[in-house]
Amino acid sequence: METQFSQSGQFQKENFSAFIKELVQKFKPEQIYSFGKYIDFKVNNGCFIENHSTENYHYFLLMVTESVTRIEHEVQDFANNHYPFGKITILAHGKETIADAINANNRFFITIYNEGQILYSRDGMVQRTHIINFIPTQGAVKAQKHYNHRSTLATGFLKSAKECLTNQHYNLSAFMAHQVGEQCCIALIRVHLAYRSDIHNLYRQLRLCESFSPAPSSLFLSAGKMINGSLISW
Repeated sequence: METQFSQSGQFQKENFSAFIKELVQKFKPEQIYSFGKYIDFKVNNGCFIENHSTENYHYFLLMVTESVTRIEHEVQDFANNHYPFGKITILAHGKETIADAINANNRFFITIYNEGQILYSRDGMVQRTHIINFIPTQGAVKAQKHYNHRSTLATGFLKSAKECLTNQHYNLSAFMAHQVGEQCCIALIRVHLAYRSDIHNLYRQLRLCESFSPAPSSLFLSAGKMINGSLISW
């Protein structure tokens, strides 16, 4: 296996490389692609505090598996439990599923195959051999269609949440509010990534959104905390 890295910090490189090896040994994938990295850099200094800086890393990976059976939840749980040096968000799909999506002109998978960094390949090939052409025809129309659909659903759930709250059905109101957040995340992911997300865990959805913008996570997580995938206000 050959692994390539571009991020700064020898500590991060070594620990991330070690995790990729563990991931390969555990799940034996066909390939692993990196399709994004988000680094949150903070500096604290002042007259009454010790000056120091911190870097928080968030990696976004696509694991290509031999079988079409989805193992995404298991893979994500493994990453959460075995990588304490930052966050890793992993999507896992079978190679046949991805091939079908690419043949159907799927922008998400084509972009990753053309521009993503190959971290691991079972056959040892970590350099892409050809570029897959993407045909953008009707791309904006499709994105608008998905946005309108999810926006309508989110609006309906929001009205239901308000109605339940008014009638003191608090559990139902919280559930409907969760659905509002879920539909908004699905819309953002579909429009920005052209990825059809079937993730129902709101925290994982927000983490995936960080691959194109930290704004959704900042909006939700700065005002509350996540418990079992649900947003709980302070």
